[in-house]
Amino acid sequence: MSSWAGQVLVVDDDPQLRDLCRQTLVRAGFVVTTAANATSALAALDHATFDLIMIDLAMPEIDGLQLLELIRLRDISVPVLIVSGVASVDQIAYAMRLGARGLLIKPFRAQELANIARELVAKRQAVQVRDRVAALRPVLQISQHLLTELDLTHLYALIVETVRVEVRAERASLMLLEPDEQALRIVACTGLPTTVGVGSLISVAHSLSGWVIRHRQPLLIDEQVIASPWFAELRQYLLASELTTALSVPIMAGERVLGVLNAAKATPHAAFTIADQELLQLLAGQAAVALENARLYEKLSRSVARYRALLRHANDAVLLLDSTGTTVLDANLALGRLSGYSNEQLLQLDPNQLLPALSQLLATAVNGRYEQSEIETILCTASGHETAVAVSVSVVPDGDQHLFLVIARDISERQRMARELAQAEKLAAIGRLSASMAHEINNPLQALSNTIRLLRNPDLPSERRDLYLAKAALELDGLIHRVQRILDLSRPNLEGRRPVDLNQVVNDVIANFRSTLTARNIHYIGDCTSSLPWVTAVIGHLKQVCQTLVQNAIEAMPHGGTLHIRTYLRPPDGEPDRALFWRAGGGARQPLPDPAVVLEISDTGIGIAHEDVPKIFEPFYSTRFNGLGLGLPLCYSIVDFHGGELWVRSQPDQGTTFRVILPAAQ
Repeated sequence: MSSWAGQVLVVDDDPQLRDLCRQTLVRAGFVVTTAANATSALAALDHATFDLIMIDLAMPEIDGLQLLELIRLRDISVPVLIVSGVASVDQIAYAMRLGARGLLIKPFRAQELANIARELVAKRQAVQVRDRVAALRPVLQISQHLLTELDLTHLYALIVETVRVEVRAERASLMLLEPDEQALRIVACTGLPTTVGVGSLISVAHSLSGWVIRHRQPLLIDEQVIASPWFAELRQYLLASELTTALSVPIMAGERVLGVLNAAKATPHAAFTIADQELLQLLAGQAAVALENARLYEKLSRSVARYRALLRHANDAVLLLDSTGTTVLDANLALGRLSGYSNEQLLQLDPNQLLPALSQLLATAVNGRYEQSEIETILCTASGHETAVAVSVSVVPDGDQHLFLVIARDISERQRMARELAQAEKLAAIGRLSASMAHEINNPLQALSNTIRLLRNPDLPSERRDLYLAKAALELDGLIHRVQRILDLSRPNLEGRRPVDLNQVVNDVIANFRSTLTARNIHYIGDCTSSLPWVTAVIGHLKQVCQTLVQNAIEAMPHGGTLHIRTYLRPPDGEPDRALFWRAGGGARQPLPDPAVVLEISDTGIGIAHEDVPKIFEPFYSTRFNGLGLGLPLCYSIVDFHGGELWVRSQPDQGTTFRVILPAAQ
């Protein structure tokens, strides 16, 4: 069997010929309905649509020509194939005038019937395609014109003019529903009286257009409908006395009503038809799409303009780069002021010429590390100067690619103030150090001065002289020790650095304090990572740091407690509780690169007051009565000279934790 070729109605009173035609056409791929007379044929036409009607001229009661007349009266445009063995020329000519498209003379071969049926159906389908294209072409043109107009005011006028031309209206208007949905506003019109125009409000509750809005269905008004009392009462809201016919259809966007399209005529005997109503409904559908499209475009344009204004007038310098980071897509005014380049020059500039460290910044942003954080670098100006800036880079999605948003903030003034503040702090620290040193050195010097004054007495007994000399030697030894500690604090000796096992350093130091821990009723917890990388250091210096921190922890627990020492490899994202710690030396610095090794020494002792924490690393500052105040400053100096960091966290009566971070040996 062939593929589906169409649907055929065979009308013949001869059952054998009717069955033969059915079988032949079915083999040719047609769906066949048969009728023995004209009455059955008309009934079949009422229930189905056919691509071809095959009629025998010689039939009882109603013959083939009469049936053809009845078919044409129904305005059924289906090709008809006449079958006859005795038809005259006049009958054939009349059948052709009635629209018959083919003649098949009996007897005929089955293949002949199949061929002519295919030919007639193919011609009809070709005509239908041409008719559909012809009907759609103006609709597509109208749709194209409406959809390409993005200015709302121009679109309103275009919609009204299209309505006027396509339905041959003398008056036309476009009304859009107000936000409160209580009134319609005329946004465009043509041919309306001078008393009504653009901007006029029409009540939804008391107008024909409002009726269309409320019922969401079209309204066709002609002379017969106007005779209705209901419409006669409301006619004044839409129709002037000289108008004879009007059309009103809702503009729908999905389930939302946007407004109403109105058309009217004053010409007698030219009432709108159902076809005009269907055309206006089609135009309303196209208008709805065009209105929504223009509104979205206007909203997007305002949004783009708003964000562009924010970008352009931002105080920080902003640079937008393409996905490769090599082309400047946009730059704001602040960047022009900061760099000295014009906007045109910036768009042509290699961004790496502006920011030499840009490649590393973009790589950091792509890898997702430190995203949104500021990195201090330099910006090269048009005059060749370097300006200190804090730069942050963000990855901005753009379809299936990404763009780079670079924000630079001038920190040259901040750095100048920071340098001045640091200088002031240095001078203040020098003042405090000088006062402390004077105090620490003056006491033994004063004792020496008194001793020497006593020794100058010639009557001084020998045993007293020996005693005073011993005291003088003791004071000199203390003075030398103090001076040596000060020298160590300022310039630790880093000779003899080598790879050191930090765990072994901890074990050696704890071994020296075992008896003290037991005597002080202090419980020790050692939590050292077995596979910890080694560090490059002077082992004596590391032991001194560890001893000082352990000794301080023991002295902070006079009534016993717990000493906890941990060693571990720092996590890739840093310690999660970093914000709770205060860094020795203060200031914001870049964290140590990975890998880094961490030593934590914690106690459950008396803790340190919050206001005292920043002072504990200053020389000669001590919270103990007999403390020299050089232990923690020396620890910080040693750790800093080894390229590490020293952090502290403490709460009164809750204990203290010191955290030493050192770079792992390469």
